[in-house]
Amino acid sequence: MQRRDFLHLAGLGGGAIFSASLAGCATAGRPQDEFYFVQLSDTHWGFQGAPNPDARGTLPKAVAAVNALPRQPDFIVFTGDLTHTTDDPAERRRRMAEFKQIVGELKVKTVRFMPGAHDASLDRGAAFKELFGDTYYRFDHKGVHF
Repeated sequence: MQRRDFLHLAGLGGGAIFSASLAGCATAGRPQDEFYFVQLSDTHWGFQGAPNPDARGTLPKAVAAVNALPRQPDFIVFTGDLTHTTDDPAERRRRMAEFKQIVGELKVKTVRFMPGAHDASLDRGAAFKELFGDTYYRFDHKGVHF
């Protein structure tokens, strides 16, 4: 898969990919500690509608595209709106469980999740916490604090 195709796929999925080489940034790490990560956002699993006619296909395709990268990232961060909002608590949990199962196919095993409004606003993050853990946290990676 060409880089251009991957970026196009990420855009179709409502996601944004961000990879960063941190050389030259003010960090506690040394140049040999360079790394990159992938950021995906606004996957809205469970959405159905004209803006994304392949709503059930884009997340699995994004997972496949990340898995096909020639060099796997150090970690992946999903930054909010993992699922599409619903007033039904059982449906919310079902969508989150499906999302978790799909992203469980990622080769990279260090995957971080941050909730968005669609994930946490209606139940104060209860379903998110059950499946993904805390709604906020921090971590260090190769001398960089996130």
